[in-house]
Amino acid sequence: MMTGYKSLKTLFHQHPNQDKFNVNGELQRRLSAPGTLLLDYKIVDDELFVVVTNDILAQLERVWSNEVQLTRLWGQLPQTAQLHYLYSLLVEEIQSTNEIENVHSTRHEIHEALVAARNQQNGQTRKRFQEMARAFHLFFETDTSAQLPTSLSGLRELYDTLLKDEISADDRPDGELFRRGPVSIIDGVNPDPVHRGASSEAEIHTRLQAMLDMQEMEGGSALMRALVEHFILEHTHPFYDGNGRFGRFLLGLRLKPLLSAPTALSLSAEIMREKKAYYKAFKETEHPLNHGEATFFVDSMIRILQHAQASRTENLTEKLTALARLSHVVTDWESSNSEELTDYEQKILFLLGQVDLFGPRSGATWDEIAQFLDRTKQTVRSPLNSLEQRGLATKLSQKPLVVGLTEQGRALLGLDA
Repeated sequence: MMTGYKSLKTLFHQHPNQDKFNVNGELQRRLSAPGTLLLDYKIVDDELFVVVTNDILAQLERVWSNEVQLTRLWGQLPQTAQLHYLYSLLVEEIQSTNEIENVHSTRHEIHEALVAARNQQNGQTRKRFQEMARAFHLFFETDTSAQLPTSLSGLRELYDTLLKDEISADDRPDGELFRRGPVSIIDGVNPDPVHRGASSEAEIHTRLQAMLDMQEMEGGSALMRALVEHFILEHTHPFYDGNGRFGRFLLGLRLKPLLSAPTALSLSAEIMREKKAYYKAFKETEHPLNHGEATFFVDSMIRILQHAQASRTENLTEKLTALARLSHVVTDWESSNSEELTDYEQKILFLLGQVDLFGPRSGATWDEIAQFLDRTKQTVRSPLNSLEQRGLATKLSQKPLVVGLTEQGRALLGLDA
């Protein structure tokens, strides 16, 4: 909550006997303030606006400070650890964004969907959430900005890519691009609608075009505009179903060029933990007595973002401590190799240890092991067989071949501590 800065609704209720002009006067002062971001979007008859208060500036500064710390921690991870950690975040992000909408999904089936989407092998049975997982692979693209929709048709295409297998036939868009009929939004906590979306497809087009235009506007921070764009999409509610999942996915893509990948991929999990505050931020902005002010929405979203950063920083710090212990064990083998492990076997165990620490699953593929050693798959077969015979590694699956540590292998690497 911002210090000393009150919503127009609060001011109205604090002075019930005073002329309404007093609140209108405060509204005009906020609209004309030098630090106000005026937006070409209406909530009923009120123009959307954000007052960039000192509190918001301080919160934004804290976000960038947190990013410096996260980037430093992230840079200390080996490439293998980074890759598997991102997959862990993807699993958590997809599961969380589903759970917010009361869509049940397990970590196992999401991971299976990510693997299937990555391999994209023909003839195999499609996994549940596979198309959603394929869309989330955009977070691995170097130039995510190139994947951001810049047109109304692009928004629909991205929605189909993300959710076409998850939306029932009755809830698929029936308009040119979006829905034609009305829709009400329920927060999952209270039975009464929190909000009713745009009433026609023409209105949806107008609102979403304003959101797209905002990406190119000047003024205000790009992060702040991205958060307001998220409000506009959810306020418009262009589809019958899947708006929340689509909106949070789009926000993640929008944030990825601005923030670190670990932060961009942690937002849905934090929103899940703070779902009540998340929905309240929308409800307050839409209240008619607040006259379209999104200042408190931006403040709430920045705080949720900071909490996500804090959680990720704590987790990465713990992971780095565990990685240091693992590296120490491997380094000690140079002077004391009681298991008489070959160089290849040591490197494979180090790889499997990283996967165990950072990944959503406990194994590495044959291809990944060969690439890690910079050798052919046939070359690494012998050390893999040796580790299996010693009881240090085991095959987790045959097609594709995935190898993981046994409990004995984890103990050898100090991962059972």
